[in-house]
Amino acid sequence: MGWTLTVSIVLYTLGLINSLFGFFRKRRVFANIALAMVGGGFVFHTISLILLGVAREHFPITNLPESLCLFAWFLSLTFLFAHIRYDIKALGTFTLPLVSLLTITAFFFYEENQSIPPDLKNGWIYFHSSVAFLAYAAFFLTFVSGVLYLIQEKELKTKNFRFLYFRLPSLQVCDEFMRLFLTVGFVAMSLTILSGSISAPQAWGQSWGGDPKVTASLITWGIYLVLLLYRLSAWWSSRRAAYISILGFASVLITFGINWGVHTYL
Repeated sequence: MGWTLTVSIVLYTLGLINSLFGFFRKRRVFANIALAMVGGGFVFHTISLILLGVAREHFPITNLPESLCLFAWFLSLTFLFAHIRYDIKALGTFTLPLVSLLTITAFFFYEENQSIPPDLKNGWIYFHSSVAFLAYAAFFLTFVSGVLYLIQEKELKTKNFRFLYFRLPSLQVCDEFMRLFLTVGFVAMSLTILSGSISAPQAWGQSWGGDPKVTASLITWGIYLVLLLYRLSAWWSSRRAAYISILGFASVLITFGINWGVHTYL
């Protein structure tokens, strides 16, 4: 995938290392360096995807390595936004390992001479895939916020304030963080399903009804709809919402992993 992705991987890895230093030593300077490294990695990552698209004259979603690379790009985007918006210094410790893993996997398993399926040369498919990966990235951060909430709540309940308590955000920040990315993910997943219903007849000449990935997507969408409605109810609790967010991301992983039927390529 070229030298630009190599630079991106190096910067992401340096960002991860500094984030871990900042988390364990509780030094803000390491978190700031990590943010700068990830920002630089994101720039080179973006250039890499643009160069790939220009060179091969297609959107980078035609095989698994490209899809992993694009997913990592959306994860980096949402991480940078969340870090700047909420200033959660511990966020990189929980997010950057996945970003680094995805980009490294994409780099080593990419094949230059793979043919491009003609079905994927479609503007609606590009939009459909982009909002799908945005939904996955937002739901991952929803999952992370749920995990952070449960850890911090346990620390507070036991009143035995140890290592994690002083390094994780407050329950209020975790809850607000969850609410924002739940909303972003749900809207993006809704657009994914809607655009898929429009693009399927154009790409495959048939409806995608009954396709395994579509079925999994609808189940995932339903779980997050339940979570969204639950949070709007008068009797909701952040703790239960956190558990539902974890269940929802398990469904996201299943959805992402289903690559047969009309979704052979992604």
